[in-house]
Amino acid sequence: MEFTQEQLELIHSENPQVVFELKGEEVLAFYSLGQMHNKIVRMTDNFFGNTKVGLFTIDNLNGKTDLDFSNPEDWKEVHIESMSFSLTCPNDWGGEDTSTFQDPTDIASIALLKE
Repeated sequence: MEFTQEQLELIHSENPQVVFELKGEEVLAFYSLGQMHNKIVRMTDNFFGNTKVGLFTIDNLNGKTDLDFSNPEDWKEVHIESMSFSLTCPNDWGGEDTSTFQDPTDIASIALLKE
């Protein structure tokens, strides 16, 4: 995957604007997570408390991978049985590192950054 120049600028920005942020149990609101799909976010995980900025992607929801988030209203009443998502961040060697998660409760906080 290649980041666009705009995405890289946002990732490396010192003080990016936050569109909205979810903390604690708010991350279970799939409607809001869907609005972050394929966008740049700042995320802190519940494992080590690491905060990273990168591209957030919902890879699988309830066994489905062909997810369409173009209409957020379609995602207001979704029940999550299973989910996987990833955060892809550029690394210092010109490539990227991807962290994959299996449960939205793995997220301590996540903020959608303004592009």
